[in-house]
Amino acid sequence: MILYHGSYSYFEKIDLSKGRKFKDFGQGFYTTKIENQAIDWAKNMSARFGTISEFVSVYECDENLFKELKYLKFDKATEEWAYFIMNNRNEEFTDFTGQINNHKNQFDIVEGPVANDNIAVVLDQFMMNMKSGTALVEALEYKNLNHQISFHTEKGISLLNKVRHYEVK
Repeated sequence: MILYHGSYSYFEKIDLSKGRKFKDFGQGFYTTKIENQAIDWAKNMSARFGTISEFVSVYECDENLFKELKYLKFDKATEEWAYFIMNNRNEEFTDFTGQINNHKNQFDIVEGPVANDNIAVVLDQFMMNMKSGTALVEALEYKNLNHQISFHTEKGISLLNKVRHYEVK
């Protein structure tokens, strides 16, 4: 499988500590199977951090090896997926054993839809109990959600083999 990572800076080695905390699937290294999505990520990150560089790194990865690690996959947006994202994004989250989360990187790899800005309103309504879990899933069913695979441990990133990188501009 080919995976893409978009960034505002070039790097040779993946440093998990540089990943932002409180992201969809927790702090980690985020990739996608969709090259244009990685390009968009690079552009967005460059704009956010005020840089003029945009890079995409390309990796090969044998997804058959995922089953040998702690791997969590969401095939589509579900109520469990929404709770997982909300728990990971919540800086004040403390129920580490009671609710599904990845704050302590107990999953090596997580795969599933991206909770992008297009669905932020729906998730906010769900978090404020204005929408039920069933209504959330129904609202997300018709959204065109992008895809992501995040790597959270050294075991996880050891499966990535960098093929090349290129500058977007």
